[in-house]
Amino acid sequence: MGKLLRGLLIVLAIVGAVVFVVILLEWVKPSDPTEKKDFIQAVGVLLAALAGLGGLYLTRQNTDKQLRQARESQEQAQRLTEQGQITERFTRAIDQLGATDEKGKKLETRLGGIYALERIDKESPDRAYHETVMEVLTAYVRENSRRDRGKSSTPTSAAIEAAEQDKGVEQDVEPDLQRPPADIQAILDVLKRREEERVPEKHRIFNIDLQGAFLQHAYLPRVNFRVAELWQANLQRAFLRKADLTDADLTEANLQRAYLNEADLSKARLRKADFTEAKLQGAKLQGAKLQGADLQGAKLQGADLRGADLRGALNLTQAQIEDALGNKDTKLPEGLQRPAEWSKGSADQTHGDE
Repeated sequence: MGKLLRGLLIVLAIVGAVVFVVILLEWVKPSDPTEKKDFIQAVGVLLAALAGLGGLYLTRQNTDKQLRQARESQEQAQRLTEQGQITERFTRAIDQLGATDEKGKKLETRLGGIYALERIDKESPDRAYHETVMEVLTAYVRENSRRDRGKSSTPTSAAIEAAEQDKGVEQDVEPDLQRPPADIQAILDVLKRREEERVPEKHRIFNIDLQGAFLQHAYLPRVNFRVAELWQANLQRAFLRKADLTDADLTEANLQRAYLNEADLSKARLRKADFTEAKLQGAKLQGAKLQGADLQGAKLQGADLRGADLRGALNLTQAQIEDALGNKDTKLPEGLQRPAEWSKGSADQTHGDE
């Protein structure tokens, strides 16, 4: 296409020059041989100048094209170099994540691998490694969170710092309970910091997969676990204050004594989940599916139960639901009397069965 356009411009330039000479000849009208000679010389100089300008233009075009090609080649080479470096860093981080010695796993090396993977995610062009890094880290949690669960573990510095910010909120949780191993909590901290909203859509991970993970006493305030897969996960006594669990699957999850105050569980799948003595004050449960969930001793004061499905829920009469917000779309177990104020309002939308 470029050559065709260039040829067309040359033809137009020649035609234009001929037309210009004819017009100039008619305007000057040289009558004697001397005037004709001077006219021809002037036209020759003019045409030479025009040809020179055209040559300069074409040379400039060619130079620009060569510079552009060179720049593109350099950028491509740089991208390939960076890609190679990131691939090498990624491979090294994976090796660190599985580091062992004669005594077993090497904690310091594993932590280095975890934070190296986080840097790779944040530093890779266009966050291209985000999904891969998240899948590796969540797979590690699923496979390794059950090991050494009978032993205590030192919390990471990030968890300690976050705990200081929420000092006083967790007063009723026993201080001597076991936290997850340091490498597991470190990964959970990375998941909290993943900044999903800043990742281009094509590289986002929409559902964190922690199915069956053992996350007893995990520290996850304000975590973004929207649409997360937490089926049969053990979140006993986990600290999930203001966590976003919208549309999450917590079917058969163990949430005994979990701290879920002000958490968003809207439309979450909570069938057969164990909420024994869980704290859900101010939690959002709009449209949540709680069929068969055990709510013995759960604290639901101020919780939003509009449109929630509680049919078949166990021990609901033993839960503290004073001042909970419900409406006519809130489905209660058979035989349980609906508070009068719940019959007056309606949910923003009807939530049917799945």
